[in-house]
This record gives sequence, C-alpha cells and structure tokens, in this order.
Amino acid sequence: MEQQETDQQIIDRVLRDGRRAYYARLVERYGQRLFAFVATMVTRREDAEELAQDCFVKAYRQLSQYDARRSSFYTWLRCIAYRLCLDHVRQDTVVWLETDEQTLQAIPDDEADSVMDTDDDRRIRLLTEAISRLPPTERLLVQQHYFEQQPLTDIAEVTDTDAGTLATRLHRIRKKLYQYIKLKEHGR
Repeated sequence: MEQQETDQQIIDRVLRDGRRAYYARLVERYGQRLFAFVATMVTRREDAEELAQDCFVKAYRQLSQYDARRSSFYTWLRCIAYRLCLDHVRQDTVVWLETDEQTLQAIPDDEADSVMDTDDDRRIRLLTEAISRLPPTERLLVQQHYFEQQPLTDIAEVTDTDAGTLATRLHRIRKKLYQYIKLKEHGR
C-alpha cells in the first residue's frame, strides 16, 4: 500500500518539476474544506466556488513563498482565502446585524455568554438566523470557533489578529446574537 505523500513532499515536487498534476493532489485534498471556509464569509454559492478556485490559483503562483515552518499548508491557504474574501465582501451591499455599544454594554455577560448553549429548536433557528446576519468576518469567527472548534490561536493566525482581540470580539458577538434573539422572541 502506497504511503500518502505529505503536503511538503507534493509542494517540493511541484516546485522541482513544475508539473501542475502534482498540485491537483493538494486541490483534491483541501478543496472541500476550503470551499466550506470561504462559504462562511460570502452569501452566494457561486461566489464561494469562484473565490476558493481563485485561492488555489493564487497559492499555486506563490507556492515558492510557502514556509512550512510557519504554518501548515491548509492554514496558509485559509490566510489567502480570508484576504480574498475580505476584498470580495467589501463590495457587498448586504445590511448586516449591527447594534450600538451602549445597548451591548447593558446586556449581562452571563446571559450573552449562554446564547450559544441551547437545545431549544426555536432558539436554534433564531440563532442560525442571527449568525447569518452577522458581518462576514464575525460570522467566520463564530463558525470557526464554535462549530468547527478551531482554537483562537489558529483563527488568529489566519486573520492576522491577536487571539485576545478575537476573544473580545466573540464576547461582543455573543451579545449581538443575544440581543437579536431577544428582539425576535418579543416579536420585533
């Protein structure tokens, strides 16, 4: 049985031999995961497919700049995808879930912190709706941390943000989600 090549072995072969067929192995290995990552930041499936493809093309062109000592290949891909998605969503005109700071400050921390812990079907539906209305970077942070259980240190590397800053953002996001759910539960 043939042992599966590591990412670095494949990258070395692509760089040494210049054959795209080797790179296709990496696309096959990470294509679905990268698409799922991108899809958390963009609203249309077609855009997510195009951005994931653009990411692989950009990574191929910059393959000689990849440094395995700094991050895994997939983390490097996510960094590229994150920046491409940011450029894309800056052009998006969707109205996102926003709230003022004073309102957020008034929400008790323990109530806001419990917003992600529910098994009530109606609350889950409202939470899903609220998450979909978050700005793309916030939606990505929630998706990566709570649903894919990525450590904040990994997300920090991809987004080029301090993990402590991300923890603060998550706290603020939970308050926004809590506020949205409470408003919907009271018919607003």
